[in-house]
Amino acid sequence: MFEEPFRWMEAISTRHSYVREKLQGGQPVIAVPYQDGALMLGFSPQPGKIFEVYDRIAMGGMGHPADVEKMRMTLLDMAHLEGFNRSAQDVTIARMLQFGIAPALKQNFEEVQRAPYLIKLLLLELDPDGKPNFFRLNYDGYWETLNQGGSIAGDDKVMEWIDKKMEETPFATFPLDKALTEVCKLWEEGKNQIARGEDKEDETPELSIGLKEAFEKWNLEAAVLSASTDRRSIYRTLNPKEIEKLKTAVLKQ
Repeated sequence: MFEEPFRWMEAISTRHSYVREKLQGGQPVIAVPYQDGALMLGFSPQPGKIFEVYDRIAMGGMGHPADVEKMRMTLLDMAHLEGFNRSAQDVTIARMLQFGIAPALKQNFEEVQRAPYLIKLLLLELDPDGKPNFFRLNYDGYWETLNQGGSIAGDDKVMEWIDKKMEETPFATFPLDKALTEVCKLWEEGKNQIARGEDKEDETPELSIGLKEAFEKWNLEAAVLSASTDRRSIYRTLNPKEIEKLKTAVLKQ
């Protein structure tokens, strides 16, 4: 049936609808710059939302856990191979996306007999000058560069609202504590803004979950790439004390 162009296009359209429906309830992952580097944050029912991929590169994932893990391992292998064949400085997100993972995802998505990946990825990189670079990768291989931070979410309207507000907020001037607080507000307000405009009968339950309920039900995962650290690795996850401090700060407001 797929020798006919219309049938193939119809099948692709159906796959888009299928993947979007499966990702609809996915909780946002947000990455922004701050004074000393960049941070990434997201809530999840189980650990496995934010990872270190390589020196200076972090990844946030949303979707089916098995597919997120497959992409993490693929990026990890690709980064180490690139670092071995060239140098650590040549391992960049743009190269891995353009010459590796994006074409593979596109091919997978267009082969309609195979199951598509149920994922969206947010990638964060701190270049040697300490400048953060942000990238968003879709399940069909489409990727884009984001200038002032970015997000992924199951609901595209939530993602677009967060991205727009992010451009209006001077995150790069904030210290880490303030940046974390403001990102948490964006996480909640983005969902609330869209939920208020939804038909209540069609409302996605996950959209109505606020910060208080999220802290009680889920894990908060957050990591930073810091240009000012003395440690060899510039990637570090927030420790329980920092997360508790953040929780206290955002819930008392």
